[in-house]
Amino acid sequence: MSRDRRVNPRQPAPNRPMAVRRIEPAKKQSGCGGAGAALFLILIIVVVILMITGVIPSPTDRKITPPPLIEITSTPILFNTPAAPTQSEPSLVPTTPLPSNTPTATNTLAPSQTPRAMPFVLRGSPEGYPNAMLHPQYECEKYLFIGGEIWDLREAPVLGMTVRLSGTYGGETVDFTSISGDVTIYGQSGFGFVMENKQIAANTMYIQLFDANEQALSAPVRLSITGQCDANLLIVNYKQVQEISDN
Repeated sequence: MSRDRRVNPRQPAPNRPMAVRRIEPAKKQSGCGGAGAALFLILIIVVVILMITGVIPSPTDRKITPPPLIEITSTPILFNTPAAPTQSEPSLVPTTPLPSNTPTATNTLAPSQTPRAMPFVLRGSPEGYPNAMLHPQYECEKYLFIGGEIWDLREAPVLGMTVRLSGTYGGETVDFTSISGDVTIYGQSGFGFVMENKQIAANTMYIQLFDANEQALSAPVRLSITGQCDANLLIVNYKQVQEISDN
């Protein structure tokens, strides 16, 4: 009987294969790292786009510093009436501020000045007569006569006084003078005027006395002309009522 030969599983040490250490397969890397890199890239792209569109400032842009604000105050320009040479010039800026509730100024009428008393006044009222009374040689339709006399405080005739007739008559300017004592047909201190008779009614002429210095000695008196032949000679007489002052 053949001998059952069993092979010893244990081989001799020299012939036994060396045990090789099992190498673990490399672990598969997680996907978190790749996702983070992609997200960071997207963030950079977004930041660049915002810089380009101006939403956020770019670090390369030049920073502009705004100029400092300058406060402008408006000062009113006051216009003042120049003072007289003997007075000091007024200040353009008031030293005391005006209150906010300053009342509105109202126009106040200046008190009327009392007219200066004249040394000569009319004696009676101017009277109209037919010119034939003193000038019979002239036709009424052609001429208008105005004349009279002047007496002083003692009823003596006053000579050398200027009598002025002014205004308008029939649309024409009237400006005539006569010296008392030159037209004696009206008396020793007589004066007179001769005008073209326009045969119209008019009350636009004035008569007044003046001295040699053109100082008024009577108030101007308006004459009334009727235009009728029975009144084309107008008599105007003056009487002194007070001393003539030097002013």
